[in-house]
Amino acid sequence: MQNSLLRLLFAALTCGITASLATGFFENRGQVGIPENKYYGYPLVWRITSLDGSTEYAATNFALNFGFWFVISFLVLLFLWKFLFPKLGISTSYKTFLLSASLFIPLGVVMDFVHEFGHALWGTIMGGTITYMQIAYFQIFPQIAITPHFVLGLTMIEGLTYGSPAYGVMLLGGSMTTNIVSWIIALILLKTSFGNKKQAALKILGLLGMADLPFYVIFPQIGLSHWIFLGGNTPEPLIGARMIGIFDVVFYIFIAASTFGLILLYFRSLREKVLAELKAIKKLD
Repeated sequence: MQNSLLRLLFAALTCGITASLATGFFENRGQVGIPENKYYGYPLVWRITSLDGSTEYAATNFALNFGFWFVISFLVLLFLWKFLFPKLGISTSYKTFLLSASLFIPLGVVMDFVHEFGHALWGTIMGGTITYMQIAYFQIFPQIAITPHFVLGLTMIEGLTYGSPAYGVMLLGGSMTTNIVSWIIALILLKTSFGNKKQAALKILGLLGMADLPFYVIFPQIGLSHWIFLGGNTPEPLIGARMIGIFDVVFYIFIAASTFGLILLYFRSLREKVLAELKAIKKLD
């Protein structure tokens, strides 16, 4: 038990340092300061660049950021190891656990691409033309390139009128595509057996797809971003659904039903409990 805790602390330490350093590349646009300067770091700014090319570093803010991300990382890793992974039927051996934890960022980028591809696909189907696509630091279209500025995901479509049903389909298409992919992965996992590594990767990818739609609808409405700290600040899927003419209550019911269905598919123990309860109710009838 002690060795497991030490390993968990070491993993959280590594994640905390990595996250603190990584935020030094993300511009903190909420920072109030000299307009000519750019501020980087989250939640506190620890790197400041000016127009003349000079860079200032705030060591104290970096240390405080590290403490923040260390605590967050420890709590998240503890939750994954002791609760989520066992519920998903994923092996909780230290080796498999670290492998699964390390997959979150690359698989997140994959699902982010699926989301942006959904915008491009549905926007094109509705008569628009894709002019630009970027994931993180990678420009995907019109040509593959590395960009100096980080964007979680950006797809630009021309030829669609804002507020029209066609534009609504394009907006909704991002999260709906990730939701569809999540359902496909869930059904594949239900019917096919994989090794621990492949199963862990597919389940994590599917869960990211499942969370995309409800997170994008709920979080921006309570003052957060799509993925709490990163992503859009408006409920994009909800806005798209309204443009199409879908009533809010109908859309919310759909999100709840889809998310609940996916949870049952991905969480085997919960699914078995629900089925057992349904069988017990049927016997009573």
